[in-house]
Amino acid sequence: MTQPQTDAPRLPPREALDRLLAVLQAEGWQPAVGGSGLLVALGLADVAHDWDVTVDAPAEAVIAALDRAGLPYRDGTRTDGVYGTDRCLKVHDHLDLMINFALRGPAGMEPLPTRITGTWHGIPLADPAVWARAYRLLGRTEKADLLQDWLAARRLG
Repeated sequence: MTQPQTDAPRLPPREALDRLLAVLQAEGWQPAVGGSGLLVALGLADVAHDWDVTVDAPAEAVIAALDRAGLPYRDGTRTDGVYGTDRCLKVHDHLDLMINFALRGPAGMEPLPTRITGTWHGIPLADPAVWARAYRLLGRTEKADLLQDWLAARRLG
């Protein structure tokens, strides 16, 4: 017997994401979801394996807020290769928090600002243009192209 087809996207659990967003928003910061979660929200992908959240805020203040909220995390910050984010915290198996997201490009370090451009099922969505650039810098041209095509279609429409 075959499984019934479903058009619903496959997403990681929401509980940890919702809790993290609430903690950050309570501090007055504006976090946003990018990465594959953004692609799913825009209808450009069917699967998100994790949530990628960015926030622009002092790293130590974010860490203090997570500690006060009792939200466990581990530091997964990388500074090798193209990576230049102040801190990357693994908040859950399927949830990464990037504080002051930045990647190294041809002209040096490029800040990739957190800008909320919409919401999807209550989730604040990051700027697709910022994530197109991020994917380009990471060498993930297929995802960058998907976002750039989506942006171009919106400009023409």
